[in-house]
Formats: sequence, C-alpha cells, structure tokens
Amino acid sequence: MKSLKIRQPTDIYIYMHTKLKSCGDCTLCCKLPEINDPEYHKKSFSYCKNCNLSKGSCNIYENRPMTCKTFECFYLEDKTDLKPNDVGFFIFTEQHIIFEHGDQKIRTIYCEKNRLKDLIYNLNKDKKIKALIDDGYAFHIRYDQNDNHIKIYDPQAFGEKLVFVHKNWSLQKQNEVVNFNAISTQIERR
Repeated sequence: MKSLKIRQPTDIYIYMHTKLKSCGDCTLCCKLPEINDPEYHKKSFSYCKNCNLSKGSCNIYENRPMTCKTFECFYLEDKTDLKPNDVGFFIFTEQHIIFEHGDQKIRTIYCEKNRLKDLIYNLNKDKKIKALIDDGYAFHIRYDQNDNHIKIYDPQAFGEKLVFVHKNWSLQKQNEVVNFNAISTQIERR
C-alpha cells in the first residue's frame, strides 16, 4: 500500500484517485464496455478504434472520452488481484446505481463469453472478492453485445451457478426465474 503525507486537502483527493496498480498489457476496458459519450460511441465487446493493441495503450489517452476517464476498475483500485486480461473479465461499481438507490451490494462484471465457464472459480479464488461474496455481494455479468442478456452470480440466493435473466422480461417473469432458482438451490442444499 502506498504511504502519503497529507499536507493539504488536495493531497487526499490525489491519493484517493491514484491507481495502486497499473494496466500493464491489459486493454479489456477498451474492448468490453460500451462507450456512449457525446464525442465518441463504441459498441460493447469490440475494441475501441483508438486502442493500440501492439503497445497496450490508448492513442488518445489525454483526450479520451469521459466514460474512460471516470472508469473504476477493481484491479487498478486494488480491490482484487485478478488481472482482467488474465481472467477475461473486469469488475466495477456502477456509481449511478448507488447514487439512485444506495449500495445494493451488487457489482458489475464484463466478461468475455468464452471465459464464463471459469468465472465463479476465479471469483472465489481471490481473497478480496471472496470477502465480498461472504458479505452478501452479488454480481451482474454482461457477456455479449445484447444489453438485455444478464447472468447473475448470487451464491447466497442461487448457490454456485450463474442464473440467466433477460432485462425485457416482465417483473413477474423475472421473479418466477429468480424464485425457481432460489427454491431449486434450497432443495440442492438439503
């Protein structure tokens, strides 16, 4: 952990926004999320045209979109030791949800579809993420370009499996799926 002597209030801001780890050769945040800023648009699960894969960097870093400037990766914030390009996913907090509804103990994961099979294993092997899981956190997983396709990993409700939910399902249908999976998990645990 970095140490810092606080001399001015601005030192606290700088310290809080200093990345504890570096991206290195990871560019998953340039591929997986959608960018829908006024000055730039990119579909999810496709590389940004400004991502320089050979250098592992951004060609417009100083003038990158606001979405990129404000992105908070769990790995860079030292909230996990799972480097995104090693496991095929990254975790982040959707701040707008917290601002609207308070902390719901839900974190978002963008995961490459071919890496879903190892997702639960990887989450549980990381001590920092395991502590969140043990504290009752769940994860909503985006894994393809269809924003309506979500998988949920909530071991307290569903056990050690991913549950598919479609965002356009009626609330009744979503509740049916959630309740079915919760009941089947309770039966499996007996």
